[in-house]
Amino acid sequence: MRLPIRDLFITLGVFAAAAGLVRLLLVAPVTGPAPPRQAGEPPAVTPADSAGIAEALNEAMANVVERTLPGVVSVHVDRQRVIEETIVTGVGPQVRKRTVREPGVGSGVIVSKEGLVLTNWHVVEGDDVLIRVTLHGDEEPRRAALVDRDESVDIALLRIEPRQPDEPFPWLAFGDSDLMRPGHFVFALGNPRNLADTVTQGIISNRARRVSDTLDTYLQTDCAINPGNSGGPLVNLKGELIGINARLVIGPAESPSGQGYGLAIPGNEVQDAYERMIHKGRPRGYLGVTVEDWPVASYQTGRRSESALVVGLDKGSPAAAAGLRKDDLIQSMDGEPVRSSAEFFRRLRQKQVGETLAMGIRRDGADQELKVAVVDLKTIFESEETPVSREIAGLTVRELRRAERMRLALPDKGGVFVVQVAETSPLHGKISPGEVILRAREEVMDLDQRVQPIEAFGRGMESLKSRGGYLDVLRKGAVEAVTVPAS
Repeated sequence: MRLPIRDLFITLGVFAAAAGLVRLLLVAPVTGPAPPRQAGEPPAVTPADSAGIAEALNEAMANVVERTLPGVVSVHVDRQRVIEETIVTGVGPQVRKRTVREPGVGSGVIVSKEGLVLTNWHVVEGDDVLIRVTLHGDEEPRRAALVDRDESVDIALLRIEPRQPDEPFPWLAFGDSDLMRPGHFVFALGNPRNLADTVTQGIISNRARRVSDTLDTYLQTDCAINPGNSGGPLVNLKGELIGINARLVIGPAESPSGQGYGLAIPGNEVQDAYERMIHKGRPRGYLGVTVEDWPVASYQTGRRSESALVVGLDKGSPAAAAGLRKDDLIQSMDGEPVRSSAEFFRRLRQKQVGETLAMGIRRDGADQELKVAVVDLKTIFESEETPVSREIAGLTVRELRRAERMRLALPDKGGVFVVQVAETSPLHGKISPGEVILRAREEVMDLDQRVQPIEAFGRGMESLKSRGGYLDVLRKGAVEAVTVPAS
């Protein structure tokens, strides 16, 4: 790619400045006498010290990768899907069914010496799916069986088929994801674009992109994540599993400014789902409340978090029924202090379905106590009403179910699920059944990034008839822009 002359000089200038800074820090001799050190002031770091620190960090990071890679697997899936096609014959249009093969790739992490593997449910979901995994250092993949799944957390549990009785497997231990802070180093490991044993390094950019006991919460990282990373581990500098890489959000393909960032399911939520899957009969507790640290963004303001702030309530949830309100401050649970959203979730995970939780709150300057019942999250899904569906521009679409919305971290009444695509639709071949459309838009650079409910999506598609536009489609963990031609 050729750069314009002006951009070329800017680029050379940046590199020169960077090289000069490195030389200043690590190479250039110190001239002149050092200023006197005040009492209590730490000693100055010399260039030799800087080089030693950098080398130590370099070796420490390489050791983490070397220790954790054996516990990472590549996941290969082979789906068989039946599609319907309308063909025109001498006796008129007829519908025929055809079976198509859909291969896919993802990543996983071994979490027990018996060969239990955690990955994303969206990596292996389907009714008739052949699952194989390739271990670190292996040439040939081996079969893996689906043990269980938790769609609300987007987690699936697999078991590797051993090649000999009692075959031991390398595995990764869980860390405490509640302790992660913005700026902490992390590694994303996996099989992006079918490139096994790929490692990328970055930091935690945000520790709670959206926090709710219905798992609308993600660790955000700037590690390079690509399709195929889904299901792979996010590890800290101790080599502990603190997240499962789940989603990549990117800008429109037509926008050169679109930058990607990764979202990972927090390790504590993953561990909770894992323990519920291996201990059958342990349902997941649900309150239906969304909380944040108070003061909000305390880690940015420098103030220590003092309680958990209620920022949202699910309609008809146990928390709403108990009288909890938006902007309440949760200060204690069962007499134990709650000083942050992390403590709120830790206390909630200790409760069993059917138990009653005593919650101490502060509202309008006055202290109160509420009794909240912990219910089984599964019953919330089973009692759900049939989602609304519509025919729009040759697409049969419906509203997302609550379990789907939670798994994708989408707001209430936002996004549409594609059920069927007619051959006569201008989107035939561009959109597939099972994908989720977030919004319809006319401009390449649209500042309004809100996810559209089904009614707004219908109006948006109507406005695209004359000029055309774009659809933002959630596909394999990433948002892609699909062009809509003018009709």
